[in-house]
Amino acid sequence: MIWLATRLAFHNRARFIVTLLGVVFSAYLTLTETALYIGMMENATSIIRHAGADLWVASKGVQNFDFAKPFPDDRAKTLQSRAEFLWAKPISLSWGFLKLRDGAQELVEIIGYDPRAPVGGPWEMASGAPADVAGGDRMIVDESAAQRLGELRLGSSWEVNDRPIKLVGLSRGARTFTTAPIVFTSYDLAQEMTPNISRRATAAYIAIKLRNPKDAERVAKALRGELKENEILTTAAFVDRTVLYWTVQTGMGAAFCLTAILGLIVGAGTIGQTIYANTMEHLGEFATLKAMGASARDLDTIILAQAGIDAGLGFGFAAPLALLSKAPLETMGVTLAIGPLLLAGLFCVTLVSALVAAYVSIRRVQKLDPATVFRSQ
Repeated sequence: MIWLATRLAFHNRARFIVTLLGVVFSAYLTLTETALYIGMMENATSIIRHAGADLWVASKGVQNFDFAKPFPDDRAKTLQSRAEFLWAKPISLSWGFLKLRDGAQELVEIIGYDPRAPVGGPWEMASGAPADVAGGDRMIVDESAAQRLGELRLGSSWEVNDRPIKLVGLSRGARTFTTAPIVFTSYDLAQEMTPNISRRATAAYIAIKLRNPKDAERVAKALRGELKENEILTTAAFVDRTVLYWTVQTGMGAAFCLTAILGLIVGAGTIGQTIYANTMEHLGEFATLKAMGASARDLDTIILAQAGIDAGLGFGFAAPLALLSKAPLETMGVTLAIGPLLLAGLFCVTLVSALVAAYVSIRRVQKLDPATVFRSQ
């Protein structure tokens, strides 16, 4: 039956090519939209996930990492003395303007961390080291910012909030959902560069590492009773809250989801229409098979196999196209998170949608009267 399904799928080559193009388009659209959404969420939570912390102390009502309200950083010193903590490090976050070579200004996200224990700092370096921001007006910028800032040459001087700063390192993979370049500096320098003087000696977050990470929920509950003016979140909860904010409250997630679903509908509709046309064109052959004793399961197998062939070949072309477009898109600041798990998952979704689209053809064949083969004689 599989052999017969293959013959039917390739019988009308023009129709097969049109079907294949439709499936390739829909699978590519669904794959890239899903990978883009995952990539943006990874960017939005990258510092949270790579800080190595178990708990986060933040201001009340914090919704995501990038938009934080400052609070006195002396709480970090109090927390550091607790026996169950390995460390409690303050992280500064503010926004400023970096002056470009042509005199224009670029909005940047300024993150300050302790160079001696770079919690909240860059986790992967293209050149330099996270500790290089110590000892003066120095900064690290992610290498991906070159497309917005121009040439990033180590040792070059830049101005951030009208303050000359030396570029001492290039990080890798440190991006934000807002696409604004990240400027990493020492915690002390970030405090000095904060435009609003009232924010000095304040932290955006306090990242905490526990001696026993399994105690995270218990310790978080205890801290909530002590620090009533702050929000205490586990790393997983902070990641979830950030993803929820960008997905639901901004409407971005709904837009990506709708586009991906439309891609699946296009592919399923194309496959369903083609298989139905093939079925109607070969009703006589199906009636003959039924008259010769072919079971309903045999006929269903022929139709479902056609759907599987169309979906498999279409996705087989779409996946390499998506992988090939990954690098060019990332040079434009678009992150596509395409991994084996995503490819396998979307292949299954594409296959299932194709099989569901074949339902109309299955119903038509099941109702077919085998006597029609004799009436046509």
